[in-house]
Amino acid sequence: MHQFSVDRSNYFNLKPTLNINESFICRIWEGGRSFYGNLVADSGEEVEVIDHGKRNYDSGPDYNNAKIIIGGKTLTGDVEIHREYKNWIEHDHHKDRKYNSLILHVVMWDSEDKTPPKLRIKRDVPTVILANHLKSSIHEIWQAVISKPSGQFRLPCSGKTPDISKAQLMMWLERLSRQRFDLKVERIYTRLDELTAQYGGDTGSLTVKRKLWEQTLYEFLFEALGYSKNKEQMLKLTKFLPLERLRAILKGDGDDVIRLQSVLFGTAGLLFDVRMKDEYIDKVKEFWGSVKSELNPERLARHDWAFYGLRPQNFPTVRIAYGSQLILNILQKGLLKSMVTYSDQVSVKPSKLYKYYTDLLLPEPDDYWNSHYDFGKESKMKNVLLGMQRIGDIIINVILPFTFLYSRIFSLPNVRVNVNNIYRVLRTDPENSVLKVMRTQLFERFEININTPSLEQASIQLYNFYCTRQRCNECDIGKKVADKTGFDYKIIYY
Repeated sequence: MHQFSVDRSNYFNLKPTLNINESFICRIWEGGRSFYGNLVADSGEEVEVIDHGKRNYDSGPDYNNAKIIIGGKTLTGDVEIHREYKNWIEHDHHKDRKYNSLILHVVMWDSEDKTPPKLRIKRDVPTVILANHLKSSIHEIWQAVISKPSGQFRLPCSGKTPDISKAQLMMWLERLSRQRFDLKVERIYTRLDELTAQYGGDTGSLTVKRKLWEQTLYEFLFEALGYSKNKEQMLKLTKFLPLERLRAILKGDGDDVIRLQSVLFGTAGLLFDVRMKDEYIDKVKEFWGSVKSELNPERLARHDWAFYGLRPQNFPTVRIAYGSQLILNILQKGLLKSMVTYSDQVSVKPSKLYKYYTDLLLPEPDDYWNSHYDFGKESKMKNVLLGMQRIGDIIINVILPFTFLYSRIFSLPNVRVNVNNIYRVLRTDPENSVLKVMRTQLFERFEININTPSLEQASIQLYNFYCTRQRCNECDIGKKVADKTGFDYKIIYY
């Protein structure tokens, strides 16, 4: 049985320069309010995008038939995308009549040496510098973009036949799966270490140790509930409201969920300026009003949260409502103890242990949030606070590495073996756009089926850290392609 071990020197600093090409910037442009807001052109005019336009893959502007309000005037025309302001002149667009219908020049970064865009017909074109208006970091946007590759995306080795056997490829995937799992374990351990330091290193008490582990579990579960667009916000919420502060407001009765939701929504900034009225809203606002001065937590604001581009059942309001159940599960039902105790059996079947983890995370009925997606806004159909696919993601990405780390620190070999078995043996049928790319462009030719958590995570690791960063010379597949034909690094169409 393979046991995972952490080798920091090997891959914990996998942060090479990102490939920010024009294709990537186009994905940001198309992402609209998910990625940027409050656009202002270099002319000082406010810019509002009504329609980003239709992508043009031929010569000429990158987008045709865009509809944009610039300085209060609604314009229809073309949009050109560049990495830097100076690229307009470098590419000689000012001499090309194909650009005469341009209404906006969009760049990622400003340039020291630049000339304002002017068309061949001598008309000035305003420029928007996206970097000044992004809602999150480039790395966060990168993760959001590469997690949903476009139909144009091609792996660097797509269409090439690497001189590598199926057995060799499976060995490489095994190493990649260990990389990804160990990264998750190390990240949890690092946070646990930070919390320990906050206690001045005094963690000899079993009670203190349990609280540290529970706080760590709470933080990583909430982060996972945020998906890609609200992860940072959910994580901040757990730090503004540590479990010990929440424990103090609980009374062990049927209103504890309401109490938790009131404090969570209040701290999240989602109760501010809520003018709709119903029995639930009145109750949460009343409780928040009674405790906010005493708790006095740091707060987020509604504009910090991503709603645009999400399905209503994935809104942060619904996820926070489910989070209140998780908190009670940790504080009152012993979620951590249940996870570890059940896992500490001799050779429990992977499917049986996975089902047990699933049952621990199943949402309970919530009269309000099963029928609403926001305050005062009813859903057309019943909401599921957390679906089975997301529960599975949380098990693979949080529960398994968390429980594995616990087993390693407290020397629980049965737990370690059982977690490894789920990761490597459990039969699954995962599906997302990244796995579809890896299946169709790489694995099908080797007749490899992505049917275990280990293979799923290996595929994501290969895609995220090698393929999309063109680190082919460090990939067992890429090196074989290069040895045989040389490597023609091409633009990645994200």
